[in-house]
Amino acid sequence: MSLENYTDLELGKRAELVKMKRLAASLLVLATLVYIAATMFEDQHIWVGFVASTAEAAMIGAIADWFAVTALFRHPLGLKIPHTAIIPNKQDVIAQQFGAFVQQNFLSEEVISSKIRSMDLSHRVAAWIVERENARAIAEQITAGLAGVVRVMNDEDIQNMIEKKVRDRIRDTSFAPMIGELLSFVTSGRRQQELFDSVVNFGLYLLEDSDRDIKAKVEEETPWWFPGSVDKAIYKRIVRSVSKMLYEMQVDVLHPVRKRMVKTMNQFMEDLKHSPDIAEKEVSIKEEVLEHPAIRDFTTSLWTDIKQALLDQSDHPDAELKRAIEDAVIKFGQSILEDEVLATKINGWAEDSGRYLIRTYGHEVADLISDTIEGWDPEATSEKIELQIGKDLQFIRINGTVIGGLAGLLIHTLTVVPGILGINFYN
Repeated sequence: MSLENYTDLELGKRAELVKMKRLAASLLVLATLVYIAATMFEDQHIWVGFVASTAEAAMIGAIADWFAVTALFRHPLGLKIPHTAIIPNKQDVIAQQFGAFVQQNFLSEEVISSKIRSMDLSHRVAAWIVERENARAIAEQITAGLAGVVRVMNDEDIQNMIEKKVRDRIRDTSFAPMIGELLSFVTSGRRQQELFDSVVNFGLYLLEDSDRDIKAKVEEETPWWFPGSVDKAIYKRIVRSVSKMLYEMQVDVLHPVRKRMVKTMNQFMEDLKHSPDIAEKEVSIKEEVLEHPAIRDFTTSLWTDIKQALLDQSDHPDAELKRAIEDAVIKFGQSILEDEVLATKINGWAEDSGRYLIRTYGHEVADLISDTIEGWDPEATSEKIELQIGKDLQFIRINGTVIGGLAGLLIHTLTVVPGILGINFYN
C-alpha cells in the first residue's frame, strides 16, 4: 500500500513498527556475529563454548519467531510454504469469525443492558439539558431542522395533501347532527323558555325601534288615493296586533303560537339529527362549498403561512418558538431530576430500546463488520492489522532471541559441566 494512502496516525505506527523490526533483526545479526566469532575460538577456551551455544540457540529462537510472526501476514521470503500468509489467505474466515465475536461479546443484550443501566442516562441527560446554554442549543437545532425540512418540501405536494385532508375531513364529518345536538343542549330545560323570552323581547324591541319604517312601508304599499287617516289606521292596527301577540306570548308560556314555535324548533332539531333529507342536503351543500375557489386559496395560504412562520422563527435569534422550545426542554429536564419515578421509567425505556435494537439489528452490525473486512484488499488488510499489532509481535522475536539464548546456555551447561566435574549420569 502506497504511503500516500496512510493517515498520520498510521504513518506514526508504521515508523514504530519499522523501528521494532530493526531492533529484532539487529539482535539476530548480533547473535549470528557472536556465534561466528565464538566458533572460531571455541577450542582455545572452555567458556567460549558457552558463548557459542548461547548465540546459536539465540539465532534459532530469533529465526523461528521471525518465521512465526511473518507467517501471519505474508509468505516468509516469498516462499509459499503451507500455512503461511494466514491473514490474507483466511481473510473471509477471519471476517466471519470477527463479526460473530463482536456480536456475541459486545452486541449482546446483557452487555448493552448492563452498560445502559450503569450510565443512568436519564439523570445525565437531564442535568445537561437544564443548563440554559444547552437547552438553547437544542432549540436552535430543532428549529433549524424544521426549517431545513420545510425548505426541501415540495410546496405543491404539501398544498395538495392539506387540501385533500381538509376535503376528506369535511366530507367525513356530519355537521347537521352536531348542530342538532348543540341546539338540543342550548334549548334544554329552562333554557328553552328563557331563549323564547329573549326572542319575544327582541321582537318587541324591533317593533318599537322600527315604528317609522313600518309606517313608511304602509304608506308606500297603499294606493295613492288612500286618505292618510286610513294609512294611519292600518299602521296602528298592524302594530297593535303584533305587539298584543308578543306581550301575550311573553306572559303565557302556553300561548298557542309559542307552543307551535317550540314544536317546530324541536322537530327541526330532530330532523337535523336524523332526517335523511337533511343529510342528503348537507352532502350537496358541502360539495358546493368544497368546489369553491376559497377552499383552494385557504389551503394554499395555510401552508404558505406555516412555512414562512417556521422560516422566520428559525432565522430570528430571539424567536418565540425557540424560546418556547428552550423553556420546554429545561422544564422537562427539571421534571426528570425531581421525579425519581419518571427517571426510572426513562432509564427503563432506554434499556428496553437498547435491547430491542440489539436483538433486531445486532446481526446487521456483525454482517456489516464481516462484509467490510471481506471487501478489503488482502494485502491491505494484512498491512492494516500488522500496523495495529505488529509492534507488539516484534517483542515475540526479541523475546525468542533472548529466551532461545538462555535455553541454549542452560542446555550446554547441563551437558558440559557434569563432565568437567567428573560426574557420569550413565553409571
